[in-house]
Amino acid sequence: MKKMEDFKKQFKKGVVELVILKLLDEKDQYGYAIMQKLNTRSGNNIELKDGTLYPILYRLEDHKYIESYWHTEEDSRSKPRKYYKITKGGKIRFSKMYSDYKDINDGIKKILRSSRGEENEL
Repeated sequence: MKKMEDFKKQFKKGVVELVILKLLDEKDQYGYAIMQKLNTRSGNNIELKDGTLYPILYRLEDHKYIESYWHTEEDSRSKPRKYYKITKGGKIRFSKMYSDYKDINDGIKKILRSSRGEENEL
């Protein structure tokens, strides 16, 4: 079972940046909200902890794909939260990554179908 967990973990690493950019393309969000949405919208198949999420957010920010700002909800006693928003460069990055993802996914499907003789199953 360890080998399958390793495969799943490595596979998720490759797509986490893509899905984070997707969520930020929809709406500015703070870190905890990003983690919650990734977990729920993936059916808990992509569960991120803050120790995984924040280094990715910092890297995306360093590369100017996202920007951060502080915001406090109106009529709230809560503390300010650090929100993230996608930049124009981030939108371009997301579009390219998504295109690459679709190409790779299509290629994998073709390989798996041809090697198993299952043309319509995947």
